[in-house]
This record gives sequence, structure tokens and C-alpha cells, in this order.
Amino acid sequence: MFIPAIKGQGTEEQHEKWLPMAYKMQIIGCYAQTELGHGSNVQGLETTATFDPQTDEFVIHSPTLTSSKWWPGGLGKVSTHAVVYARLITGAQDHGVHGFIVQLRSLDDHSPLPGITVGDIGMKFGSGAYNSMDNGLLRFDHVRIPRNQMLMRFVL
Repeated sequence: MFIPAIKGQGTEEQHEKWLPMAYKMQIIGCYAQTELGHGSNVQGLETTATFDPQTDEFVIHSPTLTSSKWWPGGLGKVSTHAVVYARLITGAQDHGVHGFIVQLRSLDDHSPLPGITVGDIGMKFGSGAYNSMDNGLLRFDHVRIPRNQMLMRFVL
């Protein structure tokens, strides 16, 4: 879902930057939408991406435990990047949910980057087939990303 999200929601410039790295497996991405407290209820998502006009950056933040990204496949141990769905905040206005490309782990030693908590959710109940998937959890503590990492194909 990482590549399709970028292809479907990214600009041509974002395609040129991110897709070659993903196709060559220089980065490994996942799709981080579901949250612990909201599942796939997109309108209920709590993760925020607040624009800072002084630095031309977004500040990605998980304000509550229920805003933790929960269950994304490939997140627990493998992914270095994610398309993260968060509420776009400018000033005091909430513009709804948008996608953002966020690096999660170092490309040198695979350790989580500052402000990022990431891990595997462990064994799943039921069929052993579910346990073959690397499902993870993800939290952000005021992580800054450049403005051009917001997927902007449909942004006015």
C-alpha cells in the first residue's frame, strides 16, 4: 500500500523522488492509517500533522494512546518509511485527514529515529496465518518533516 498511496496521491515530483527508491528496495514502506482507538474509521483519526510556517515543516504527533498507529503490515520490524495518515492542522483549523511520507528508521542501522516509537505487536489470536505478518505499532512525539513530504496531488 506504500507505493500505491504515493502513486495515487503524490505529485510527479514526489513520484520521481520516492518511487525509484521504493522499487529498488532502498527504502521499505508501509501504509499507516489504522489507529488503536479508531481502527479504519478515518474520520476518527487523532494523529496530527501541524504546519509550522516558520520552518516550512509539519510536526507529526500522536496526542493520545488511542492515536497510536496499530496493525500496519510490515511496520513492526521491516519498514523504514510509512505513508502516515494524520489530521492536517494549519493555525487553528483542522483540514481533515491527509497522507504524509515519514521516515521511521535509520537507513544505516535500522534504529528508530528521534521522536518515533515503533515495534511489533506480537502474536495474534487465532489462526497461525495471522502471525506470519509483521504487524506493528507506531507513535510520534513531535516529529518534524519537510512540507514537501505531504502527499499533494489533490491539495489546492
